[in-house]
Amino acid sequence: MSILRFKELWLTPVVLIFFISAIFSLVQLRQSITILDNRYGTSVWSLFQLKTELHRFNDTLTIYRSDNTAYREVTARYDILWSRFPVLLKGIDANQLVKIEGALPSIQSAFDQIKALEPSIFTQLQHTPSISSDLQQKLEPHIRTIEKLALDNYHFNNDFYNRGDRRVSELQQQLIWLMVGLIMSGTLLLILIIRENRINRFQAEHDSLTGIPNRAFFRRELTRRCEGDEPFALHLIDLNGFKDVNDTLGHHTGDLLLKSVSDRLTNCLDQTHDCLTCRLGGDEFAILQPHVNDTHELDHIAAEIIQLLEEDFRVEEHQCLIGASIGSVQFPNHGDNASSLLTRADIAMYKAKESAPFSRHQIFDFIMDEQINRRQILQMDLREAIEHHKLHLAYQPIIDLKNGRPVYLEALLRWEHPIYGFVSPLEIIEVAEQHGIANTLGYWIICEACRQIREWSDNSMKPLPVAVNISPSMHRPELGSLINQALEEHNLPHGLIWIEVTEDTTMQMIQETQRTLPLLKKSGIHIALDDFGTGLSSLSHLQQLPVQTLKIDRSFIKKITQNQVSWALVKNMITIGHDLGMHVVAEGIEHREEAELLTEHNCDMGQGYLFSKPLTPEDIISFCNSAKDFNYLHSAAINYTALGDR
Repeated sequence: MSILRFKELWLTPVVLIFFISAIFSLVQLRQSITILDNRYGTSVWSLFQLKTELHRFNDTLTIYRSDNTAYREVTARYDILWSRFPVLLKGIDANQLVKIEGALPSIQSAFDQIKALEPSIFTQLQHTPSISSDLQQKLEPHIRTIEKLALDNYHFNNDFYNRGDRRVSELQQQLIWLMVGLIMSGTLLLILIIRENRINRFQAEHDSLTGIPNRAFFRRELTRRCEGDEPFALHLIDLNGFKDVNDTLGHHTGDLLLKSVSDRLTNCLDQTHDCLTCRLGGDEFAILQPHVNDTHELDHIAAEIIQLLEEDFRVEEHQCLIGASIGSVQFPNHGDNASSLLTRADIAMYKAKESAPFSRHQIFDFIMDEQINRRQILQMDLREAIEHHKLHLAYQPIIDLKNGRPVYLEALLRWEHPIYGFVSPLEIIEVAEQHGIANTLGYWIICEACRQIREWSDNSMKPLPVAVNISPSMHRPELGSLINQALEEHNLPHGLIWIEVTEDTTMQMIQETQRTLPLLKKSGIHIALDDFGTGLSSLSHLQQLPVQTLKIDRSFIKKITQNQVSWALVKNMITIGHDLGMHVVAEGIEHREEAELLTEHNCDMGQGYLFSKPLTPEDIISFCNSAKDFNYLHSAAINYTALGDR
């Protein structure tokens, strides 16, 4: 049951009780007036009302201590109680009460105490319900005093009545009108409360920005439909390109765009296909499609959604272009409850989002569950593999093209999983990033590379720098100090660990990169930009980054002997790298003709199977010893035991 519905259920009877009590009080007072022959003093009623309001306020404090939602009732009772005192202190009743010894000072003292409680009630009580006990303790002596005073006044007025003073009747007549006002105000209060509850219920179930049903309404409606037998479909929609609109045009434009999206979906789908469109938050929407019997109907609605969202949106003076990644499930084929349907629609949506920024629709397939299970198993086993050293590194030499000698080594991650066999480094990194263990994995690779360099040095091999690829999570300011700390722990000089960053990651995390890479350079760490030419970088960004080595992606190198365009691009990359003061490495060299062509045009270094596949640490020693007299331009590549393709 929602909080708003709960409030309505307890507020309505409370107000009704107040209303009924007021009517009975009016009836009783009218009977008293008849008995007293319309001459009963109003001070009796006023004092008893004051006593009653004191008790009601005291009782409300008790209720509030166990029910924190009654704060509005506390403040209302306090205001009513406050209004009782001026009647007794300054009205006609004061003239009557002055005849009773100590009456007015007692009432004034109680009033002073009530006024002194105001700061606590309106500033502290709402956040600290426990202070209600202290407030009640302060009220207790005044309640007893007012009770005694009301009783004394009652006897005094009886005496006054017996003397036939007609002022008593006049005061009681005034009280009748006060009770009428009380009933009217109670009726108005009931109307306002019901109206407020309806407004609050609507706001609780609808999105404040777009006005369409929100996540709470959607979840309840989805659960309700799952309890029936009618087949339906659920489409989860994530907007492609919305973040770019928000970042470039501002949140105000982004909000207007979301309104336009919801209007277009509700007008074109809800009204024509009897669908229900909800906004789940951010740029994510959900659509419930009724009466779905096969997947063709899912495809039809999804295609219509994509068409609707790919049409230009005109937001104020801006033209906004977005798309949609849609994940769809069908009840009961893909699940028989709300949780399973939501989970599987979410999986399908993220599968569709792999094609972003292009729009795509993906219907859930149970094979996706297997992929999720694989990722879950891998992430659990990866933690254990790091802890128990079940991972290892292979090393591929990077060769000086002029003399054929290794300049440095690239560390490549290897993992032989007991169930899935060889797991690619890319999948290992994706699992580590997704489950928050990328930093742990990256630090292990750095430490393992340092340990291996130390072992090679102890075996009389001249230390070669080792380049380590870092994942997006490792773009942190403290990375340089972590690397140098690992080198110091293995008694190695600074500069033997290099960092390779991919072009895509660098450009996608340009702000983090521009903070991290200068600190790495300041720490004496060599930086190489990997896969150059395949990513999103511009020359202006490249100029801003403190990169010392540029690695041309293998996709360009393998075509340079057959494709003039590829060769022209590679020559220009070499020239750009040299003009920016960088060393240039060509990746993926497999043929002697490629190496000769690159050497002729002053490419500094090469990497590829022509020289060596990734090697075990033991084979690296043999390779380096043989490379002293090795010239790839006149000999076949040395054949070493490889650990698999890079």
